[in-house]
Amino acid sequence: MKGLESFKKYVSLSVPKKIIITYFLCWAGFLFSFSIGKLLLYISSIFKSKVITEPAKVAQTVGTAKFKAVSSAVSTTVGAKNAYLTYSLSYIISNFLGCLIIISALGALAYLYKKDMENAKTPEEKEEIIANYQKYLFILFIFTVINPLTGLIGINLDYHDLVAVIPHGTFEFMGFAISVVAGVELANKIFPIVKRSLSYKKLALLVLASFIFISIAGFLEPIDWYIFEYARVNNYPLTYAFITAYKHLIIYIVSHI
Repeated sequence: MKGLESFKKYVSLSVPKKIIITYFLCWAGFLFSFSIGKLLLYISSIFKSKVITEPAKVAQTVGTAKFKAVSSAVSTTVGAKNAYLTYSLSYIISNFLGCLIIISALGALAYLYKKDMENAKTPEEKEEIIANYQKYLFILFIFTVINPLTGLIGINLDYHDLVAVIPHGTFEFMGFAISVVAGVELANKIFPIVKRSLSYKKLALLVLASFIFISIAGFLEPIDWYIFEYARVNNYPLTYAFITAYKHLIIYIVSHI
């Protein structure tokens, strides 16, 4: 009940405040999910069990296959020789599709419960529908923010490897946070939890903002993984490699402005 009350207070906040809170929740959820995944994999290794390791490998394979499918489609358009652009656009398309799915899922949940409310005949049925709607919208919000698959997909990464996530993750999580807020606002517009509603024009602007941040992240992600692989192959300290690489990249960009 306290969680639902806190969620209602969250929904009643202004959009900028919701975005800031959701952004930090996305980072916290990512670290929590990654930690739980590592813990389960560690326990699985102790007991020599494949209950966790096998699903982790499947999750990683599915994630890789999805990216390769998008990358293959992109490469036919931009050309196989444009490797950087192929990877960048693939990350952008994959992650932005994820954002659209988040928005659609939250909106669809509200739409389904609104239809149930229209068919309800007694006050008791209406109360139950409202209670279930708020509960499941809250659960979907938490599930989206925590992103539990991260703990399984990151099977080959260690904690010190997460340095590679920070540059593009700074923008990627902002894009995801905005999409979550857009989904919550859409749900509240379709089937209100609190008395406040955003126009569809402002919702479209949120979607556009999400796309912009995801695009910035997409252009940085191939660079991040290149630095990561280069540091690993040449035994460079990862943090030093990233600081040095981005320092030179920024100097290069500034000198050509």
